[in-house]
Amino acid sequence: MAADRDQMPKSEQILADLQDVYPRLSPQLRRAAHYLIDRPDEIAFTSIRQLADRADVQPATMVRLAQALGFDGYEALREPFRDALRSQPAGFGQRARKLLARTSRRRKGRALAQLANEMVAADRDNLSLSLEAIGSDELADAANVLANARRIYVVGQRSLFPAAFYVHYACSMFREDMILMDGNGGTFADRLRGISSEDAMLVFSFEPYSRGAVEAAEFAAARGAAIVAVTDSLVSPLSSLTRHMLLVGTDTPALFKSVVPVLSIAQVLVAQILAQGGQSALTSVAESEHQLETFGAYWTEADRVTVPDVDDGDTPGVREDAASFDHAKDRRGS
Repeated sequence: MAADRDQMPKSEQILADLQDVYPRLSPQLRRAAHYLIDRPDEIAFTSIRQLADRADVQPATMVRLAQALGFDGYEALREPFRDALRSQPAGFGQRARKLLARTSRRRKGRALAQLANEMVAADRDNLSLSLEAIGSDELADAANVLANARRIYVVGQRSLFPAAFYVHYACSMFREDMILMDGNGGTFADRLRGISSEDAMLVFSFEPYSRGAVEAAEFAAARGAAIVAVTDSLVSPLSSLTRHMLLVGTDTPALFKSVVPVLSIAQVLVAQILAQGGQSALTSVAESEHQLETFGAYWTEADRVTVPDVDDGDTPGVREDAASFDHAKDRRGS
């Protein structure tokens, strides 16, 4: 039995030790141990204060629990769980195999319905845990850093590009100093020229972390720019670059990690940056709307094309009303 335990990862050994000593612990230590045993995934992700609060004990109780297991303090206990996170395989192939295995065990229609329900439930939990982990004060502080920057550089690659694009698009309605690191034409690094301590960078990155996003943040931080990182782990490569790390949950039974929480955080940041812009920002929004209306950027009722009923039973579907289409074309110009 001892030999089997020696083969375990250190984090699993700690959980096994907790179960062994559990009967001999005081009631408070037992409460703390119970929480850690039931929720080992939170140990690396969550601060000692937050864990203690969730377990309904004092932070000092967590420290005493770690010492009861032979550690100097709680941080020493937590390190093996961080190591376990670092070593977890993050390949999409493995996630895809798990997804297919889940759905193949049920009849297809029921399996897909169940998958949809599980994804929605997971995102509800992700949103709740993310807002709790970040806290309203930290979110406001991050928005304040961005709002007071000379320029805001926004970075998000691959599945997180939509979040970066949204922030750039929305903030550009009331700020002229937004820089989206989109890399068009191979110019990703070019956009960073001139970044300084007067600027800020908002970077989105989840495991597996895009090299470009991490290197851009490292470059910006080395030049004194403030970094606001929206990421998924305390051991993210962005964690050492910023005092403004917004941790979001990403768990989902689907192939890719969930982007729902990060998009929600992006929306909140935009709203808070706008709120700090005051009347000047509202005036800029009105001017942007007028400019878009001038160019006819948005569809209006005048653009509606009618589609008549099809009484020809030979061809399924519908056909456009040619007269309405030609009228709309003439009005907009060719």
